[in-house]
This record gives sequence, C-alpha cells and structure tokens, in this order.
Amino acid sequence: MAKASYTLREGRVYVHQKCRQSTQVNGGDFEGLCNPFNLCLGTVCAHCGGPRALRTFHWADTGEQLDDYRRRLRTKVPPIYSWWYLWISPLIGLIAGTIIGPLFLNNSSLPVAAGSALVGALIMYLIIGPKLLMLIAPKKYYQLR
Repeated sequence: MAKASYTLREGRVYVHQKCRQSTQVNGGDFEGLCNPFNLCLGTVCAHCGGPRALRTFHWADTGEQLDDYRRRLRTKVPPIYSWWYLWISPLIGLIAGTIIGPLFLNNSSLPVAAGSALVGALIMYLIIGPKLLMLIAPKKYYQLR
C-alpha cells in the first residue's frame, strides 16, 4: 500500500461507473469511506443522487473499485486490529450491555439482560468499536492509495 498525499480537507475523487461522473469526497465522509472497519455499504453520486453500492464506484486516480479497495485495506491491517474489531469490542459491548441494561430498566430478568447484551455488542461492533480503533490505530487509512 503506497502512501499518498491525501488529506481530509482535499479528499479524493471517485467515479460512478454508470454515469461516468466524478464526485469528490472529503472530511468525515472520506475518512469513514476509507476506514476498513467502518460499516459502509455504499456511497452517493453527486450527479445521479441516491445511495449506490460501493462496487459501482472506482477511484479516479487508480481505477480501483471502492469495495475492492476497502477489502484490500482489511487484509493489510495488523491482526490485533482485526481481533479488536471482530472479537474484543463486541465482547466489551456484551459485558457492558449485560450490566448496564438491567440497571437502567430496573429489571434483571434473563430476557432483559440478554437483549441488553445483544444491543451492547451490536453498538460496539458497528459504531463505537470502529471509531475507537481509529483513535488507537497509528495509520490514517485515508492517506493510503
């Protein structure tokens, strides 16, 4: 993975394969699109509008499809990051949900504890875990080509 001079402010340009028009993405949207652990199923074309699948876009400068780019980044990360994303952060959410849910609901029944545990695991896996990982990870994935 070659390091490029991409910045959050300037971003990067991708092209919609259907209409062949380019869209510049920057800021938090660019960072989220490049974060291989962030849940991202698609993006938008500034010309066509509406969400489209990542496989229908490619980077203007390299021609690589966005879904292939994200898959490639996931294969290049250190194993501890993958362990964090897949196992550790959901486990933390599971434990926290099991403890916090019944406290807030004043009900310590098994269904409440199980439901809270599931919600906690999903929140950590989909939202908080990837954000925490990017605070810990030394790499800024949006700078990689």
